[in-house]
Amino acid sequence: MIRTFAAAVAGCALLCSAQGEDLKHPVKPLLWKIEGEKVKKPSYLFGTIHVGKGPASNLHPAAVKAFAEATVIHTEAPMDAASQLGAAELVMRGDGSNLADSIGPEIRSQLDAELKQINPALDSEILGQFKTWYVAITLPLLKLQLEGSKPLDMQLWERAEREGKKTAGMQTIAEQLAGFNSFNENDQVALLSETLRSQREDREAKRDSIQLLIDAYLTGDTQKIVAEFERSFRETIKGEHKELGERLIKLVLKDRDVIMADYMDATLKKSPEEIHFFAAGAAHFAAGDSVRSLLEKKGYKVTRVE
Repeated sequence: MIRTFAAAVAGCALLCSAQGEDLKHPVKPLLWKIEGEKVKKPSYLFGTIHVGKGPASNLHPAAVKAFAEATVIHTEAPMDAASQLGAAELVMRGDGSNLADSIGPEIRSQLDAELKQINPALDSEILGQFKTWYVAITLPLLKLQLEGSKPLDMQLWERAEREGKKTAGMQTIAEQLAGFNSFNENDQVALLSETLRSQREDREAKRDSIQLLIDAYLTGDTQKIVAEFERSFRETIKGEHKELGERLIKLVLKDRDVIMADYMDATLKKSPEEIHFFAAGAAHFAAGDSVRSLLEKKGYKVTRVE
């Protein structure tokens, strides 16, 4: 999917206008209604962003209404305290190896330099027991995490618990991370190396790719979101590691689109009287060949709510 010049201009104009009006929440919600012959009440798809910064962490009024109507809130994986605690074991080495030995002195030096840019007190030694792939995917968001930014997905889960709604994960955390854990160490080191290169290039260009993704999300423009996601991904994995990037996007996006659509179908059939609110990363819903199209192929009507 390639963003057209017209879509880019329209998205930019919308964002600039919204920011000038002191934006409080996304201009349009990434929200879709799910209906079908066997569904007694409409349910919802809601595209999230895995950060909790500024207006991106606030729901559009239409999303607030859908959330209020919902009786069950589903996130990509369970976000209760016990599940999050158990997730720690899945990202730790636990085999006696350590990060420094795995990545070698050159990449370790690059990692130390990047960590110092984020916070002068950081170095690679404190990450020694984490798996290499986890360091790679955490690095771009580390600054936000250190600022105490709580991902929107977790905010929704906690809000559901406070309001006494039922909660569920579409996959276990182990299932969600299985793709990363299937990579051998060479692939993981390559992923970290590419992430470090991308971070350096962003800094040299005075570009903040995470902020660009947030800005795209705030527009609610699906074309802009998909285009920015693809640009960011292409910049992170390219050249000699392009095949790794293609494998990664299949594992974390395309394969999981199928898993989510199957889960939603089974859930809607099992509990048609409930109003379900399925919240997942916007990339799973924004593209034309995403979860939405898979649900439509299963016989559901999926329409945008604005």
